[in-house]
Amino acid sequence: MHLKDTTTGDIMKALDGLLHEVGGGSSLALNLVALTTEDEREEVEKAASVAAQEHPYRLIMVIPRDLEATEPRIDAEVTVGERLGSAEAIILRLDGPAAAHLSSIVLPMLASDIPVVTWWLLDPVRYGLEHELRSFADRRITYSARAADPVRSLFRRAETYVSGDTDICWTRISLWRSLIASAFDGVTQSVESITIKADDDDPSAQLMAAWLHTRLGVAPEVVDTEVERNSEHLPAIASVAFTMSGGETMEVERQADGTTTLRQAGLPKRRQTLQGRTLGQLLAEELRHIDPDTAYRKVLDTFQEHYEETRA
Repeated sequence: MHLKDTTTGDIMKALDGLLHEVGGGSSLALNLVALTTEDEREEVEKAASVAAQEHPYRLIMVIPRDLEATEPRIDAEVTVGERLGSAEAIILRLDGPAAAHLSSIVLPMLASDIPVVTWWLLDPVRYGLEHELRSFADRRITYSARAADPVRSLFRRAETYVSGDTDICWTRISLWRSLIASAFDGVTQSVESITIKADDDDPSAQLMAAWLHTRLGVAPEVVDTEVERNSEHLPAIASVAFTMSGGETMEVERQADGTTTLRQAGLPKRRQTLQGRTLGQLLAEELRHIDPDTAYRKVLDTFQEHYEETRA
């Protein structure tokens, strides 16, 4: 259902009408407020429909449109199911002052008594909406790799961190972290040095270095490397190598086709495939954890310290 130059009240009446037609509201797990552009709308919808298979939610997609308009205007599309799967969805296009008052528009649309997650691919600072998005959310998901300066964007996330923040760049390395953690099962020697071959402009590589530093107490050397990837949602990491206190080595290396090999002294090579997950799969993983991610906070603090030291 499309509504032109509408109001919050009319939008909610339309949603209630659609829910009545399909037999009432579903059991919602959360509210998801997504800030995007018209160019990214299709990608966000596709990711949201994938994530909704695990997490039924009310999606409120906000598209700032004509920010220079002097008169506020709200155009909306309201759907239940259809192309967005099991989600209840409200797609808002905001002109002029309407975009600047995002929270007053969105708050009445939120389903009550369930968590609120905000998610954005673009830089909200550009639209003056960073505070608005933080003000009503229990959890906030960003994607620093999409910024013009990805590592600087991640640093800004560290500077302004509040409990509940996370970043898709952190989610991108969860498979790497699991593989490395399992490789250390039974290892008794301490780690002397760590070398990461990766694109040092990739926030995921920087978070990997910070995670290893936090866990092992050794600051990795990141060797800037051109990494061939078959998905933009893969971390730009080619390998992680460890030298132990006894001189033994261990390395995890990923080829462009996804074949990942663990080489460990005294053991046969172990291979598995690490392929790039879709944006929807990464979003779904993040939505499994509504509580604050304390591990991410520690890693982000370590990254921030290193960033400030190297640029002092």
